[in-house]
Amino acid sequence: MNDPRHDPPRFADPVAAVVRSAQYLAGIVSYDDLWPQLAKLVCRFFGADLAAFAARDAAGAVSFMHWEPDNARLAAALPVTTAVFDSGFLASEVLGLPDPHAAVLLPLGRERQRTGYVMLAAHRGTAPLPRERLDLYLALAGLIESTLDRIASQQRFVSMADNVPELLGQLAMVDGGWRYTYVSGGARAVLGLAPEALLADSGLLFAGLAAADSAALTAALADWEPGARLRVTVRWTAPDGGVRHLLANAMASTGEAGERVWDGAIQDISEQVRLQEESRHNLERLNKSMEDAIQAVAATIEQRDPYTAGHQRRVAELATRLATMLGLPEDTVHGIRLTASIHDIGKIHVPAELLSYPGKLPEVEFALIRQHPQVGYEILRNVDFPWPVAEMVYQHHEHLDGSGYPRGLAGEQILPGARIITVADVVEAIALYRPYRPGLGIDVALAEIEKGRGTHYDPAVVDACVRLFREEGFAFD
Repeated sequence: MNDPRHDPPRFADPVAAVVRSAQYLAGIVSYDDLWPQLAKLVCRFFGADLAAFAARDAAGAVSFMHWEPDNARLAAALPVTTAVFDSGFLASEVLGLPDPHAAVLLPLGRERQRTGYVMLAAHRGTAPLPRERLDLYLALAGLIESTLDRIASQQRFVSMADNVPELLGQLAMVDGGWRYTYVSGGARAVLGLAPEALLADSGLLFAGLAAADSAALTAALADWEPGARLRVTVRWTAPDGGVRHLLANAMASTGEAGERVWDGAIQDISEQVRLQEESRHNLERLNKSMEDAIQAVAATIEQRDPYTAGHQRRVAELATRLATMLGLPEDTVHGIRLTASIHDIGKIHVPAELLSYPGKLPEVEFALIRQHPQVGYEILRNVDFPWPVAEMVYQHHEHLDGSGYPRGLAGEQILPGARIITVADVVEAIALYRPYRPGLGIDVALAEIEKGRGTHYDPAVVDACVRLFREEGFAFD
């Protein structure tokens, strides 16, 4: 029997791995938690069993800064890692870690000046990594180096734009209140105040804060104990009326006379906040574009089927109300609404004359229509939605007791969102007009889902739907 630990390494789809890595790296705007994020990226998108990043200190000693998983033992990789620092060239090895790993070690240099870090990506097995996979990791290394360059450039830009150093200072507990005993010249740029003014009246710092921010900073300062860290972000109104975003970062220690002190800095992070807000707006615009595209697809489908025009829109409206009543998170409700808007996308493969057939379809033609959940899944499964849209479309005709189609899923195999869309779809289809029969009305529709409560349909969803129509007066447009 083959030992799976020595099988050739398995990889994610190369193009998807590089594209998703580029998208992920584009969202990184600072060095905070950078190496853990990168290690998780290598494992998640490239399928590595082990990822690590190393650095060399001023004395020349090489050590790993972060690794995934956190129980990895990397001593066997240090000699090769050191050799990469010395040579600056890629190395491909089979490492004698607890299990043999085929590994690639790549030099990383900020702004391409020299090797500053080494990335290790390893896969269980004794077979060397193929050349095309080494090239894939070289592409990732280039993306990481570009990210390091961008972050470094962004930090320099912020510093030059502000044209100021941080405010360095020491706050000490004197006569029951916090007083500055030292303030650097950075106070002029960070706060718009002379250092002498803060030394004379430390209350000027708190005077520029809103009540909530003043209370937060006061509480953080009061939580003093030796070695404690303080990190508080506040909005501060300068003497000229301008509002700035400030980050106070300090460490608790003891002064010469045994008094409590905080040694630290205050920096202006207004530009970083602006960049974050800009990123948020960009994401909102991206989401809006995605929704517009989905609605365009929904409209295209309905153009082929005039008898059910508006069906998907009405199902989406009802599914949204049901998901909200069931207390699902806002983001989850959003995903259910978008999915319901295109749940019948698979009908695009069905001839239009079958969709508008004015009577009961022959078995062969009806079987063709029953394929639409799977067709919809195939259309959507490669689209990187933040929700399981393709799977919910696949499941919207499944029943709790396994009697649905196309896969006969049952119970917990069916996603909550799909259960909601199923009920909304059935109620809308029965209540309103279809080419093969007149609309049967909401009472008949509710009776049907009550009959199938717990067998075909989720009991909680059925109860919410009945309450929505009978007690809250919901009606289709």
